[in-house]
Amino acid sequence: MKFRAIAFDIDGTLYPNYRMYLYSLIPALKHPILALNFGRVRKEIRKVRPVENFRHLQARMLADYMGCSAEHAFALAERFLYERWVTSFRRLKPFPGVRAVLDSFKHAGFKLAAMSDFPIQSKLEYLGLSGLWDTAFTAEDTHYLKPHPEPFLRLINELGCGPEEILYVGNSYSYDIEGAGAVGIRTAHLTKHPVPGSRADFSFFRYSDLRDFVFSHSGV
Repeated sequence: MKFRAIAFDIDGTLYPNYRMYLYSLIPALKHPILALNFGRVRKEIRKVRPVENFRHLQARMLADYMGCSAEHAFALAERFLYERWVTSFRRLKPFPGVRAVLDSFKHAGFKLAAMSDFPIQSKLEYLGLSGLWDTAFTAEDTHYLKPHPEPFLRLINELGCGPEEILYVGNSYSYDIEGAGAVGIRTAHLTKHPVPGSRADFSFFRYSDLRDFVFSHSGV
């Protein structure tokens, strides 16, 4: 089966993870308790079923850790994590070759998608990658984070392809590769150290290798 669409995680996949940690450092140092507890909540909320309103549940869980009201926790998260934190990414640079590879995919007629756990907002613009995507959304919009099936099912629906016609590219084995693979989407794992017995269809670290893999499996 040939690929018709290529979908990407963003953080740690289109640009190096260390840059995310670097740009997160200043907000974290200014609000260490908020940053610490937000990280705990993001890990725990992946296990909660069902979720009716992701942001409000996240705020209630954050409030429990911080000993404040859910309203206050919600306001803190929105202001310092969803607004100010994203603006710190203005100097983002993608991995070498990302733009050229995406352009080659677009020119070859593939649909392109971006789907990430963290809000996208202006990240694709900061990366110099805006205007390329057929769909781009955060998993939060589905009320679940990866590896829950819901974000990947929405991806299938928005791309209008069969899952076996989509290649999802991500750097997290447990969230991206196992999550996408569980609903039948094919996967490419961005890693320097392939996982033994990996269920990914392809592992790579240079984007030129990803391009060659896609083209060789699509008759381009």
